[in-house]
Amino acid sequence: MKKSLICTAIAVACCSATSYAEVFTLGQIDVVENDTDISTVSVNQDQLRQNQISNVAQVAKMSPGVSFERGGARGEQNIRVRGFDALRVPVFIDGIPVYVPYDGTMDLGRFTTFDLAEINISKGASSVLYGANTMGGAVNLVTRKPTKALEGTIGYGYQTGRNSHTAVNQTYFNLGTKQEKFYAQVSGSFAERQGLQLSRDFQPTSYENGGRAENSSSRDRKLSLRVGYTPNATDEYAISYSNQDGRKQQPFYTGNGKPRFWRWPAWDKESIYFLSHTEFADGQYYLNTKLFHDTFKNDLEIYNNETFSSQGKSTSYYRDYSYGAGLEFGANTSEKNILKLSALYKFDVHRDHDDDNPVARDEDRTYSVGLEDTYRVTDTTKVIMGISYDYKDAIKAQSYQLLSTASGEYGLYNFETGSQHAFNYQAKLAHNFSQNDELSLSYAHKSHLPTMKERYSRRIDRNRLPNPFLKPEIADHFEIGYFRTFSDMFKVEGALFYSHVKDAINEVAINDASADVQNQNVDKAIYKGVELGVTTFITKDITLGANYTYIHAKNGDSSIKVTNLPRHKFFAYTDWKITPELSVYLSQTAESGRYALVNKKYETLSGFGTTDAKITYAFKQGLSIDVGVSNIFDKNYYLTEGYVEEGRVYFANVKYSF
Repeated sequence: MKKSLICTAIAVACCSATSYAEVFTLGQIDVVENDTDISTVSVNQDQLRQNQISNVAQVAKMSPGVSFERGGARGEQNIRVRGFDALRVPVFIDGIPVYVPYDGTMDLGRFTTFDLAEINISKGASSVLYGANTMGGAVNLVTRKPTKALEGTIGYGYQTGRNSHTAVNQTYFNLGTKQEKFYAQVSGSFAERQGLQLSRDFQPTSYENGGRAENSSSRDRKLSLRVGYTPNATDEYAISYSNQDGRKQQPFYTGNGKPRFWRWPAWDKESIYFLSHTEFADGQYYLNTKLFHDTFKNDLEIYNNETFSSQGKSTSYYRDYSYGAGLEFGANTSEKNILKLSALYKFDVHRDHDDDNPVARDEDRTYSVGLEDTYRVTDTTKVIMGISYDYKDAIKAQSYQLLSTASGEYGLYNFETGSQHAFNYQAKLAHNFSQNDELSLSYAHKSHLPTMKERYSRRIDRNRLPNPFLKPEIADHFEIGYFRTFSDMFKVEGALFYSHVKDAINEVAINDASADVQNQNVDKAIYKGVELGVTTFITKDITLGANYTYIHAKNGDSSIKVTNLPRHKFFAYTDWKITPELSVYLSQTAESGRYALVNKKYETLSGFGTTDAKITYAFKQGLSIDVGVSNIFDKNYYLTEGYVEEGRVYFANVKYSF
């Protein structure tokens, strides 16, 4: 479809400041064409910097259909996609799955955004080429690739609240070279938070007196390297390495439930992967390959009191790793048809122990094959169909526990293992009535294969029995979307969606006489709603934009509420280029309708709105500076009951690109 002027203007507005690098196309799964794919949110590097998004989870505030989720006592930051949590929306880096083997999630708050070219969030009918477990969608973090003989970006950011011990320091760099037949790059970032600034309206509690939140510091360091070989204009081979070194604390719980005093002295991740693209027969066929190895190190310290002077439980150590491989073969079978076939293999290992206890080990093998066909019926109509088959085989599952009540002997116990499998299929129809619009209809039948944690996890406060034969969760997604531009200065878009989930996994009491519980496929759920968006150029220098999401979530059991999900979510911004060098950016977020479960009772969290402002000055030599304020009116608000969000903070950033 031919681009309209407004799409071109949006692209120029988003990309004009980025002289460094382009998208690393080997890492893309979904390619969003001309900003017309409503079911995929694509946020580029300049949009991330403009909205002060320093970690991946924060992208939720500006993305329609996506909401932020804070992991309570675990101190994790994640996102929900049209109601589906992080367990059902896996994370990928350049198309490589990177979620933690044990529970299938990832703390997106530990992933800085300085080395990314774009974040792609696929909703509903996400491509079957991603592989297994994309029941609710997929998040793909696509990195950069250099385009010049020598180029780079160096930046520094500082943030603080009224309390001097809430400073945040961020430093990053990206350096690269592009030669005739190879390229190379190195990226690094360092982010350190001294503490979380609380609002003046925060009411002190037994464990938190306000000002700087107790136990709220964190540090994240990241280094990435890449070397690529480009023997000709079409083929590419690249090997990438990244190392993340993190530690974090979790602010004290301030609600009416039981507090926890947890710290993570180590949250480390290391990845190495190879990606390639080779074309044959003058581009009629191509072959993509991937090889990867990923390790995850996590240490959790659990204390008895707010002074951290006594550990009631041993330190918990996770030492997980994964490796795997994938192939994607594509063929232009005709001028109107493209066929893609994928095969993926992933081997997951979870190892955990407490202090001197022996190491328990879980092992899973996951296989996925997929077929995707894109057929252009006419110049204005295309159909995309996909089908895939996923299979998970549990090789080993262990737990260190009491083996004999008579002798009191403890040791490693081997659980019974099982397997799960699922078929997935989907179809999408897209039609252009003119050069300035697109209507899309889609249906997807997607699955989630139970994780190690869901099958074998045991809780301290009750006896959770394993269930190695859990069935996959199944979701059926329906969506209708439409976008249109008017007079090359105004764009509207919207989507209606409906998702029905069956065989959802939930904890069930085995009998009334004991505390035994077990995860079983007992629940159903419905997520339905609407997404609306508008972008307008008032003049060539003033851009206004807004999006709104409404989600109604209903559990099959009406007495159970879906928690940590806003019913209403709103984002709006104004971008005013006063001069070619000077610009002002204002943004507003608001949401309401989140449920929380507190002491076995449901509460509705108060709605809120926050306002941010930033002034940027861009020098002609590639240097830019900006200053601003987040949460200008110092709102005291919660996304998760008992865990307060940040109050007013001031920030300044400087960036130099060459």
